[in-house]
Amino acid sequence: MKENLKRTLKITGAAAAGCCMGGFLYWSNKSIVTTEYSCASDRLPAEFDGFRIVNVSDLQSEYFGKDQEDLLNAVRAAEPDIIVITGDLLDRNHTNFRAARTAVTGLVEIAPSYYINGNHEIVLPDDVIWEFYGELEELGLNILFDATTKISKGDAEISLMGISEYTLFMSKESDDIEDNSFDGDVIVDQLDDLCSERPESMFTVLLAHEPQMFRYYARPDVDLVLCGHAHGGQFRLPSGQGLFSPGQGILPRYTAGGFRKGNSLMILSRGLGNSVFPFRLNNRPEIVAVTLEKE
Repeated sequence: MKENLKRTLKITGAAAAGCCMGGFLYWSNKSIVTTEYSCASDRLPAEFDGFRIVNVSDLQSEYFGKDQEDLLNAVRAAEPDIIVITGDLLDRNHTNFRAARTAVTGLVEIAPSYYINGNHEIVLPDDVIWEFYGELEELGLNILFDATTKISKGDAEISLMGISEYTLFMSKESDDIEDNSFDGDVIVDQLDDLCSERPESMFTVLLAHEPQMFRYYARPDVDLVLCGHAHGGQFRLPSGQGLFSPGQGILPRYTAGGFRKGNSLMILSRGLGNSVFPFRLNNRPEIVAVTLEKE
């Protein structure tokens, strides 16, 4: 009888441990955190002091709550003036168009929303993905593939630019995910074209999917760069160091947070979903809220 009791206790303990681990993994991968940043600049018009930008990155065809209600509630609570989506709404490995459409449908109702694509979108068949882009536009999403637009508030304006994943892909010299070699001139030339479309003195926000090209994004007339792609390094050590990122490999430099080079501040989101790795550790899904401040 004692042996049966011991066996029962072991099974019960294992089941409890399994439930706790399952609950922890679910919380780690589905409980969205909002991280606040500020970007101060004397180039910012006074009318935009306090203007809020929320970055939603790397949804990866996943759901956060029924009909994306957890995601939409988190974004709504952040009180954005505009929403930006910095790539990988879809995932090439478990593509779910409905998950992305549902998210976009809700986001555009919260605030004007702007989108650039990511590496997962561009590997899908051209006819399929361009039909999807058209559907996003019909929903009211503004697409900024190698394009620039102006955001107005009162009589003042700032510039919002997007560099597409097509341009970033063209800059790459290898398809090896561990090889971080690319031709920066491709990126610089595209940014030169985009920057020529607005006054040099205008405060400028650049949307780009991949952060490892930051040294090419950074320039005197780009004030803020918003990125995703790195998934926070997927598994994060207690120190905050991520373990792996596509395009950067093991122990990557850019996984989350703020980075400055010259006049440019890059704020990198850990993103929401997963892809090759099916789960995260010490790395909750994240949306980023950036408040612009007149310096």
